[in-house]
Amino acid sequence: MKTTLLVDGMAFVYRAYFAVPPMANSAGVHTNAVFGFNRMLQRMISQVSPDYIAVLFDTPKPTFRHEQFPEYKAQRPPMPAELSEQIPWIKELIRALNILCLEYPGFEADDVIGTLAVAAAGNDVNVLIASADKDLCQLVNDKIAMLNVTMKSMEVIDNVAVTNKFGVRPDQIIDYLTLVGDTADNIPGVKKVGCKTAQLLLNQLDSIDNIYSNLDKLKPAIKKSFQEAAANINAYRNLIKIDCNVPVKEKFEDLIIREPDNNKFLKITEYLGFRSSTRKKNNDIQPELF
Repeated sequence: MKTTLLVDGMAFVYRAYFAVPPMANSAGVHTNAVFGFNRMLQRMISQVSPDYIAVLFDTPKPTFRHEQFPEYKAQRPPMPAELSEQIPWIKELIRALNILCLEYPGFEADDVIGTLAVAAAGNDVNVLIASADKDLCQLVNDKIAMLNVTMKSMEVIDNVAVTNKFGVRPDQIIDYLTLVGDTADNIPGVKKVGCKTAQLLLNQLDSIDNIYSNLDKLKPAIKKSFQEAAANINAYRNLIKIDCNVPVKEKFEDLIIREPDNNKFLKITEYLGFRSSTRKKNNDIQPELF
């Protein structure tokens, strides 16, 4: 069966930036994020051997989540200048590899990833979503899995792995994150409901809707917390739910993997001071795929 690899671009940009020590070329251009991103992307391609691939990026334009909840991600610090100057180089490198670099203003990369993942799975194609974003675990099923990649490791996170990590099924992840909150996105959740309480409630009652139908079975303090959160709980859940209906213009065939433009790629890497080749084989990691 064929495989689609969908890469959460900004997740790996940040991971590379903080994983690789500061670097610069002879012109003073910072390069550590570009170097780390390239290394992880090359490893993914080498080990997964995808039939289809795309890298997805967020855009500065606010999304429906910002409109519905002004505090959404408001606590995040601005991107370091040394990192922001590397983003164009990373995108140029991706394009030199003949990989689609997609961004849709008004939509988060997660939503575009979800839309493409569901479409691929619907076409009987396995999907690997390369990201460490726990929100994306809600998409995991028999056809869709997560791929957690670092500078030195690679791990496939499937149905079982999601359940082992969070204590709930992938289809319960939306409700789980709604209950415990998401500090990364500034979503508060339900007071006094931590990971263990959320796991217990969802294992017993299956969903937030069923929890609210059985409030009298909860301990008084927890019951009060749910009553106080009732006015906002659906809004929080909508913020966490990935929109899998983004009007993407690309056809499925547009994601087919192609040979890189080696001349363009080498010009970029030489300017940045890298010593590397395209599609370099790396056989030290062999993740089990589906």
